[in-house]
Amino acid sequence: MSNFSNKTNAREFTFKFIYNILNSAPDLINLVSTKSPKEDYEQLFEEFLSSYTEPDSEHPNNQVTNNAKSFALILIEGILSNKDALEDKISPLLHKRKIHQLEKIDYTILMLGSFEILNIKDTPKNVVIDEMVNLAKKFGTADSYSFINGTLDSLK
Repeated sequence: MSNFSNKTNAREFTFKFIYNILNSAPDLINLVSTKSPKEDYEQLFEEFLSSYTEPDSEHPNNQVTNNAKSFALILIEGILSNKDALEDKISPLLHKRKIHQLEKIDYTILMLGSFEILNIKDTPKNVVIDEMVNLAKKFGTADSYSFINGTLDSLK
């Protein structure tokens, strides 16, 4: 699997993991944010990974390579440890919208894209935006992809 497809795979895995956590109980969000207790965090991550890679009719070949898993962990930990700063960067770009009123799918994609654009310098901004637009087309509403594209393109 190429580095490009590893990163694409890692981004989708990260999106689904973060989205799942955001739709969970507050104690689960706290567990992932603090990684404490460490054993519980690691178990949660491994259970999600196992569930994600289990073949089903919709995803017969879902695999996460070690490289994709490593990149996903960088993204997950970065998003969660920089959540407030990322929200502060995104909020002024939302015009009349409030960040906590966004659809959770759009919010998750914006957090993922903004973290990668601002912190992972080896991927060009336009590549990250294209990847986030693809996630928005796949999982978001009919208007999500253009909203994601415009918001991330405005990110400095």
